[in-house]
Amino acid sequence: LPSSIKAQGIKIKKDGEARIYEGKKLFDYMDGGAELYYEYGFEQACVQRYKAKEGEVTVEIYQMDTSAHAYGVYTFDTQGEHPSIGQDATYARGLLSFWKGRYCVRALSDNEKFKDILLALGQAISKKIPQEGERPAILAFLPPQWVVADSLLYFRGQVALNNGYFLSNQDVLFLSKGAEGITFLYKPEAQPLRVIMVRYAGRPQALEAFKSLRSSGVIKQGALKEGLFLGKSRKGDGGALLSENIVVL
Repeated sequence: LPSSIKAQGIKIKKDGEARIYEGKKLFDYMDGGAELYYEYGFEQACVQRYKAKEGEVTVEIYQMDTSAHAYGVYTFDTQGEHPSIGQDATYARGLLSFWKGRYCVRALSDNEKFKDILLALGQAISKKIPQEGERPAILAFLPPQWVVADSLLYFRGQVALNNGYFLSNQDVLFLSKGAEGITFLYKPEAQPLRVIMVRYAGRPQALEAFKSLRSSGVIKQGALKEGLFLGKSRKGDGGALLSENIVVL
């Protein structure tokens, strides 16, 4: 991490030593919020504070076990403008988020005038990360033109899915058994539709999850019609289908 950064006449300097949180120690930093990171294969985090007379900045660097999981953590902060930092980045209201390789980085300040400071800090950190990483394989099944801008979330468990879109208190899609998924707003001609797509290790696991979903009550008054399970969801019409090792609803 840089010892100091200067932009538009404002200079921030490190305020104390960086704090490192490994494994279950992340609970010491964020308490209940840590469960989300563990679903994405959290390994360790580095937290560094910076200070200037005009305000403070906090930098959080999360190291995950794979680049796909770093991307997943990043997808919780994609609403805003997208500066060219890392592999993808978002800035909005005093928060810069980006991912690169196995790292997801957040730089935040209560002073929105620190935008240029946060961007400069992000660039400096990104340059120190030597390698880029691969995005999740499930994205290859999704034509980008289907997705409403900045609406996509990549998840690996029920905590992440329910944070992005609440489906159920129960693990009806068996996400805890190694599945990966995405949820997004699909943009047809009419009103955007919420889509959840989950990919399993094989068809038997996908079939088991599809049966669980049908019996869960998430889709009420459901009936199978030509391979589609159609009924009512809590927000209107709902449906689900099974295709090879993928469940879509």
